[in-house]
Amino acid sequence: MDDAPRSGRRWDTAVARHRADQQDQILTAAMALLRRKGLAGLTMAAIAEEAGISRPALYHYFADIDAVLAAWVGREVERSVTELVEQASAIADPSDRLDYLVRAQCATFASQDHRMGVEHFESEAVSPVIRSEVSARMGPVRELIGRTLAELEPTVDPELGTDLILGVLSALRRRIISGEHTANAAAEAAISLIRSGLVRSDGPRA
Repeated sequence: MDDAPRSGRRWDTAVARHRADQQDQILTAAMALLRRKGLAGLTMAAIAEEAGISRPALYHYFADIDAVLAAWVGREVERSVTELVEQASAIADPSDRLDYLVRAQCATFASQDHRMGVEHFESEAVSPVIRSEVSARMGPVRELIGRTLAELEPTVDPELGTDLILGVLSALRRRIISGEHTANAAAEAAISLIRSGLVRSDGPRA
């Protein structure tokens, strides 16, 4: 049997793993630098020094600062979304599942990492590429909310209902970040509004 294809696959796997490890090292270094010096201090030269690699090596993985930030945001949002969707999907009752999604999102808005993201990534200086990355990674949450609404209220357009729920959460997010509302208070307000408007509090209709 020819071992060449198998050997080639092992080599490709090793290369991919090395590339992923290097990217993680760079992103971790970039965020450490960002926390210390802010967005203005985040340069490709500084990231390379922080990561302990050469500038040519850094450019091999990322073309510019926007690419670094977009990759970090994508990685962190994907991790958060994957965990949220896995935990929420395990909840059989759609009403409880929707409550969980709302509470989890409000808790995320109150977290230190999210506040840092707001501070550094929501200014006018931030590229639309980063905003697009966040939106794209949130897709599984949107889909789960839509499916949950379809279970609860078949008469509600799930896409429109999802937009309305995310709109409510977006409005409360600003209040949580400003300190006007706690995460718990915001979640209770959102759940009350959703139950009185989009879905009935006694569960799905027959």
